[in-house]
Amino acid sequence: MKHLALSLLLVFLSFTSFANQDELSKFVPKGFKILFQYTADLNADSIPDKIIIVGVNKSLGDSVLKSLFPDDMNYQKRPVIILLGQKDHSFKRVTRNDNAIAQSLGTKDPFSRIKCETGVFTIVHTIDASDEQCTVESRFEWVNKQSDWYLKNYSQSCISAKTSLDQEGAGFREKTPKNFGKITPMTLEIDEWGQ
Repeated sequence: MKHLALSLLLVFLSFTSFANQDELSKFVPKGFKILFQYTADLNADSIPDKIIIVGVNKSLGDSVLKSLFPDDMNYQKRPVIILLGQKDHSFKRVTRNDNAIAQSLGTKDPFSRIKCETGVFTIVHTIDASDEQCTVESRFEWVNKQSDWYLKNYSQSCISAKTSLDQEGAGFREKTPKNFGKITPMTLEIDEWGQ
């Protein structure tokens, strides 16, 4: 009896997972697939929301991808899509940004993760160089009045392997809206990181 109950629970959980995946698939643009997904109450309304990161579905093959995308399509782009949960347990797409996730640098993928809390999410990248490693975080917070998220701070923390006293690139640097103004997830560009 215990084995039957466990089997039924596993079937239910896998069905729920597939149903959830199917629910999200309608928000995935043609030619893309979901790479990562995060769940949190992003707008602090007590309803779970989703952030999905999609990437080009290379398994479709070159001929299909060429028919879906223009010749200059950058296959490295990984759009970030924010979906707000609704009272009926469905989702509504509220924003998409194709440039918030950095492209792979050679064999190193700088994207680490997205950290989520109630009303907050942080896009985290780790950039490895030969003599230092830097973690770059872009933290967005929900603002009720504007019904949107705004970049609250950008920080860069570096650990240098150099032994010299001159470690200008090492340490911690932080910028706030005083430095960069109002930036929403839709308008975030990779170039805005500490430049």
